Amino acid sequence: MAAQAATKPDGRVARRTGTREAIMDAATELFAARGVTSTAIDDIAVNANIAKGSIYYNFESKAGLVEAIVERSSTLLRETLRQASAGYAGPELQARIVRALLLLVRDNAAAARLMVAELFRTERSWQESIRTWRALALAPLVDDLQSTGIGPDVAAIRAASVVGATLVAGLDWLVFHPELQYEDVVAAVLSTLRG
Repeated sequence: MAAQAATKPDGRVARRTGTREAIMDAATELFAARGVTSTAIDDIAVNANIAKGSIYYNFESKAGLVEAIVERSSTLLRETLRQASAGYAGPELQARIVRALLLLVRDNAAAARLMVAELFRTERSWQESIRTWRALALAPLVDDLQSTGIGPDVAAIRAASVVGATLVAGLDWLVFHPELQYEDVVAAVLSTLRG
């Protein structure tokens, strides 16, 4: 009987996880639309349909909530790029990264808008987490470029060019050209990158 109780899922843990996800989803939408500074905890509570105290219970502060959103985005980015880049190099790697990033932008538009908006803001308590997210986005391309003898600084700028162009094009697609198909956007980005 004790072994059975140990393996039985705890409903409180599942509810807390669901509440945390609902809060992060609501906050991500509002942060992307209004900015972090312009979004009140009260607004997030209303959008998530929960009590304001639940936000503080789960995240302690708005900064803690932003950190959790960045961490969730970083985890998704890390896994997506790991799968996309495994065993590839050169132009094929670049194409796979572009495809993966455009899918992430399409499927997580609010998070993508938030991450890009926060990328160049300074003096935020979560700036180090944003830098980590950026490093994750660039890493496969930087590693590949360095393996060809390109120096680390030039490799970083070239990788940032690919990732930056892809993210901006992806956001532009969703906001200004939602009628375009994914494959058309991929082709446009890749043809631009390859000049």
